[in-house]
Amino acid sequence: MALLLISCNGKNNQTVTNSTMEIDIQAELKSIEETRSSVILAIKEGRYQDIGQWVTPNAKTIRPGGPSFDEMFTLGRERGIFPYDSIIMTPTETYIMNDSMAYDWGSSRTYYTNEEGKQIELRNSFLVILKKIDGKWKLHREVASSVLE
Repeated sequence: MALLLISCNGKNNQTVTNSTMEIDIQAELKSIEETRSSVILAIKEGRYQDIGQWVTPNAKTIRPGGPSFDEMFTLGRERGIFPYDSIIMTPTETYIMNDSMAYDWGSSRTYYTNEEGKQIELRNSFLVILKKIDGKWKLHREVASSVLE
């Protein structure tokens, strides 16, 4: 099967069809946004135990590096993979590759409370690969960088 690579910017209301599948781009973008919003809300509310429902069982992540991110991850070690108070993700592009794989690329602002009780904002870029399992989009791979260009 040929790989479909479709640019999705939220303005495109189309259905993509080939000989073996039909993809409603707007519905898939909405579903991805729901997943992203659910994860962001769970982090903000401190419901870290709930995040597993939006992550594949074999998810892999590469976190941003640098002294500021190292400090945050050290302080939030007990929280696990999401050691921060909140995050605002701003996707630049979302691509639906086929009926079960997509990616999000963009930047984010991550907030955590340091040892002095001050809220710290960190910025980074991300590339998230999403996998659709049982009709739901889930985070499958993530690469983040503290370098923004």
